[in-house]
Amino acid sequence: MNLIFALSLAAQPVYAADFNSPEEVLSQFKDEPSIAAVQGMALDYSKTDPKYLDAWMKAAKSAAALPSVTLYYNYKNSYGTDYGYYTPEEISDDVAADNEALSESDASDLAFGPFETAKGIDIYHVGSVRATWQLDELVMSSNEIRVINEAQDIVKLRDKVMEEVTRLYFERRRLQVDQLLGNGGELKKKVSDELRLAELTAQLDAYTGGRFSRELNKKP
Repeated sequence: MNLIFALSLAAQPVYAADFNSPEEVLSQFKDEPSIAAVQGMALDYSKTDPKYLDAWMKAAKSAAALPSVTLYYNYKNSYGTDYGYYTPEEISDDVAADNEALSESDASDLAFGPFETAKGIDIYHVGSVRATWQLDELVMSSNEIRVINEAQDIVKLRDKVMEEVTRLYFERRRLQVDQLLGNGGELKKKVSDELRLAELTAQLDAYTGGRFSRELNKKP
């Protein structure tokens, strides 16, 4: 009997009369992600978070400081044989002495035939490295200009994403409040005003990267 009574108490719905302020109503959703958290999810999913733009700009500026490197390598392997041709008048005494046994006809053939005078094998490797810096790119590189142009398109996309996410978030929250309060009268009107204020604040944060709320929370 006590168990049945306890379960019936736990299953009792919450009525508008149970709330005394908008804060009590909105506290019913404290376990759900905040608008800032949902906006962060959307930015990360769409890759439009400012951190990505900052990283691209740094990478573009760093790239201008890097040189353009050119590598050159050449390998050559050649084999050569040199030949000489002598006329009978040019045959030296040494050649004649070495060829005493040759007949005149043989000497004649010897005089006009090719003689191997040298052999050679040439092998060499040639390599070079050249680094080139574009100093004018250090001031404002073409990569930076391209990133800036692309960043403008990304910012437009980010604004659309944030605007839509904020709208859907608070539209859903209003529906939750309607289901919770029903015809809550004055309290429902106050909660609606609180949600509208929070929605406008979230939109301003979306356009300022959260700076608007940070300024509001500063102590005087």
